[in-house]
Amino acid sequence: MSTRRAPRLPRVGWETAGILLSAAAAVVALAHALAGAKRSLLLDDGDSVLLPLMQRSFERGEAFEWGMSPVLFVFPELPLYLTSAAVTISVAAALLLNGVVNVVALYALLRFLAGRVLATRSLAAPGQEGAAAGATDPRRPILAALLGVAVLVALCLLETRPGGNTLEIASLFLTTTYYSGTVMALVATLGLVVHLAGPLDGRGRRILLPALTIGIVAAVSTLSNPLFVLWVTGPVVAALLVLSLVRWRTRIRDPWWRPAATALALVAGSAAGYAARQPFSGRFIIAEKDEYFRWGREDLTLSFARESLRALVETPGGVVEALVGAALLVGSVVVAAAVVARRSSGPMALVALVAGATAILLPLALLVTGSISTRYALPLLFTPLALVVAALAVTPRPAPRPARARDRRRIAVAAPLAVLLVVAGAAVPATAAVARAGDAVASASASGAACLTAWTRGKHVTGVAQFWTGRRLAAYGGPSVRLLQVNSDFTVYPWLVDLAPYRDARVGYVIVATRTDAGGHLDYWGDDVTNLGTPRGIVHCDGYDIRDYRGLPASSVLTEQVDRSAAEQAARRGFGW
Repeated sequence: MSTRRAPRLPRVGWETAGILLSAAAAVVALAHALAGAKRSLLLDDGDSVLLPLMQRSFERGEAFEWGMSPVLFVFPELPLYLTSAAVTISVAAALLLNGVVNVVALYALLRFLAGRVLATRSLAAPGQEGAAAGATDPRRPILAALLGVAVLVALCLLETRPGGNTLEIASLFLTTTYYSGTVMALVATLGLVVHLAGPLDGRGRRILLPALTIGIVAAVSTLSNPLFVLWVTGPVVAALLVLSLVRWRTRIRDPWWRPAATALALVAGSAAGYAARQPFSGRFIIAEKDEYFRWGREDLTLSFARESLRALVETPGGVVEALVGAALLVGSVVVAAAVVARRSSGPMALVALVAGATAILLPLALLVTGSISTRYALPLLFTPLALVVAALAVTPRPAPRPARARDRRRIAVAAPLAVLLVVAGAAVPATAAVARAGDAVASASASGAACLTAWTRGKHVTGVAQFWTGRRLAAYGGPSVRLLQVNSDFTVYPWLVDLAPYRDARVGYVIVATRTDAGGHLDYWGDDVTNLGTPRGIVHCDGYDIRDYRGLPASSVLTEQVDRSAAEQAARRGFGW
C-alpha cells in the first residue's frame, strides 16, 4: 500500500520548529546556570577558558607549543568555538553561544538517530502499514529528539552545585571543554551504526560509504579524545557482536556479517585515530598515564562515588536527578536483556544493546582504572537517553477512530504549537538574563579583569599567576594583559597553556589571589612571594592583588626562574629553543 508523503512546506516548518525549540531550551538551561553556582563553570573556570586562550594565542601569532591533556579538543569543540567567536564580540558571548550550539547539535544528532531507527525499522517490516507511515512522517523523529533535549534541560535545571567534578553532569554538556564534542560523536556514531548494520531493503544497501563515514568519525574523535574508544567503540562493538550472533543463530534474511563489518569499520577508525595521536605524545600531550590510570585503586573510585552520590542527594533536585539516572541505567540493562532473550535483531535492538553494554561496561572500566572524575561517566546519561529517543520514534500510535480522526489531527498540530509558545515564553526572559550575564562578564567590570587591564595599559610588562586565578584574567583581560602560568615556586606550569610566550619574557608583577574562586579554589604561594621582598606597590582588585616588582631585583629573580624552567620544558619537549 502506498503512503502519502508529508507536504514539503509543513515538513520544512516542522524541521525549523525543532531547531528553534532546541535553541530556546538551551537558552533556558543557560539562564538557570548563569543565575546560580554553575556560572563560573560556564564562563571563567580554569578549564572552561582553554579555547578562548587558544584563540587569543592564534590571534597573536604565537608558535604552537601547547601542553595539552589527553584531550586535544580538535573535533568538534575547537571549530565550534571558533565559529561562535567569529560571530560574537566577547569571550563570554562566544562561550554562551557555543552552549546553545551544543544543544542544537545534540538535537540534530538525536533527530538523525531517531530517523535512522524509524526508517530502518520500516525496512525490517515492509508489510506493516504503521511502520511505513511512520517512516514518512517528519514529526516523529523531531518530537522524539525534542523530548530527549527536554530531559537534558530538565536535569540541568535541577543542578545547583559549583564545579565540574560532581554528579551533576548534565550541565557539563553546555561547556566547551567537558567532552561535549565526544558526546556528539557518540550519538552520531549510533545513528551511522544503525544505518549500516540495520536490515536490508529489497535492493540491498551500499556498505562502503557508510563504513567509511563511521571510520572517519571514529578516527577524528579518537584523535581528539581517546575516551571515544571507551565510550563508543567498546560498547558498540560488543553490541554488534551480540547482534551478529543473534542473526546467525536465527538465520534471518539480514546477513550476520553486516554488524561484523560495521564493528570492523569502527575499530579500524579508532585505531587510526589513536595512531595519529602518537606524534603529539610528549611534545604536545604532556599528561602522564598515572594521572588517569590508577590500577588497583578500586577503593579510591568507590569512595569517590559514594561521596559524590551523598553530595548529590543532599538537595531535592539532586534526589530527582539520581532517580532519573538510576531509571535510565536500570531500564537500559533490562531492555538489553529482553532483546537478548527474544533474539531481536532490529534497529531498536541494536540501540538497546549499546545502551545496556554501556551501563555495564563503563562503570567497570572506571572502577578498574581508579577514576575520580565524574565527566568520564557522561555516556551513562547520554547513551540511555539516546535509547529513549529511539524508542519514542518507533512507538506505534493507536489507530484513531474515524469520528475522532479530525480532532486528533487538530491536537497533533495544536499541542506542539502550545509547547512552542510555552518554551518561547520561558526563553524570552531567559534570553535577556543570558544577555545581561554575558555583557557583565564581557565588560570585565572594575572589580574583575578590567582592574588588571587598566593597570597594565601602556606598561608593556608581563606578569605571572597560578592556574585558577590567572587563566580567567588572561582570557578576559585586554590586549595589554600578558600572564604566564606558573607554580608556587615560579617555575612554569605548562598544563593547558602555550609555552611560546615564556621565551625571553621579562616578568614584572605577580598576581596573588585574596579569596577562593566560585569553584572553591585558592592558589597557594607559601613564602615564595614574601621572599621576593617589598614590591613597588600593591594594587588591590576584587579577588586578587597585583604586586608590582618592576625595576627591583625581584623582577630579575622572577625572570630568571621563569626563563630557566621554560627552557627546560622546551628542551624536554623538543622545541629547540
